Amino acid sequence: MANKPHKLFPHDDLETHAPGLWSVRGSLPFPLKRNMTIYKLADGTLLLHSVVALSDEGMAKLDALGRTSVIVVPHGGHRMDLPFYKARYPGARVVCPAAVRKKVEEVAPVDATCEETLPGLGVRIHEVPGFKNGELAYEVAIPDGKALILSDIVANRDHPPGFGGKFMAAVTGGIKGRLGVPRIMKVVMMKDKAAARAGLGKLADVAGVEVVIPAHGRPVKGGCAEALREAAARL
Repeated sequence: MANKPHKLFPHDDLETHAPGLWSVRGSLPFPLKRNMTIYKLADGTLLLHSVVALSDEGMAKLDALGRTSVIVVPHGGHRMDLPFYKARYPGARVVCPAAVRKKVEEVAPVDATCEETLPGLGVRIHEVPGFKNGELAYEVAIPDGKALILSDIVANRDHPPGFGGKFMAAVTGGIKGRLGVPRIMKVVMMKDKAAARAGLGKLADVAGVEVVIPAHGRPVKGGCAEALREAAARL
């Protein structure tokens, strides 16, 4: 029996944040938005973080940016579209944090860990203490500065209108300001509040950050250090 086609959900167009840095805002079966980040490595190939399956038109636009060589799975909760990408780009390396490798390999083979692979590609890795999901933060160079690619440790209000959006905002959100730790992360994934606060503070201290792209919510451009410090202070 033929394999069923991969389930696709609506998504926005590619959004450019800096030369060589893009994101795509996608949907889920419930009223929560999610971001895939695309970064052009020094060799001209693409690194994809937290992949979102796109329409044929969207995938054509992605391919026009360059060849996908690395797929970063941030943690075990962001695996839904990994099989779609692995099937489309069988030569791309799938990497994830060492702490979540077993979980990610439940849906697709993992070629290496982020810790082993990404520093050699010019991506600086920052630990994210205080949380249970094992995610890391990724610092990449952009013209005139740096960007931080994050997953679930911070987000901001970006829910669709209507009752469903308001409900998801209440359950998963509780965020004030440009960035904050979502309520669900505080309740379900936080194991050490003091460590989490310190970790966000260290990310705020990374010099030259002009863009922060979380997995959920709108990317933050400018004033990134202040937004991260505010998120830490509200823990």
